Amino acid sequence: MQRHHITLSTPVSKALRAQVKSGRYKDFSAAVQDAAWQYFMAPRSIFQEYGVTAEEVEVAATRDHAEIQRARKAGRLKAWKP
Repeated sequence: MQRHHITLSTPVSKALRAQVKSGRYKDFSAAVQDAAWQYFMAPRSIFQEYGVTAEEVEVAATRDHAEIQRARKAGRLKAWKP
């Protein structure tokens, strides 16, 4: 692995430090590498962050929608009016 010295703008630096502080990344260089990879190489699927596939999300959404429909038919849900 090669080392590079880069200068980041203050807002970018603050955002990356916040991500490291939250525990999302092990260290600052990991946060920078992930950001560069996502921007230049290949944007990740939004679902990869949570460890699921798009198909699994669709199956869960279909199941939840069916459950809501059953509850409506059974009269357990009231219509919402603002």
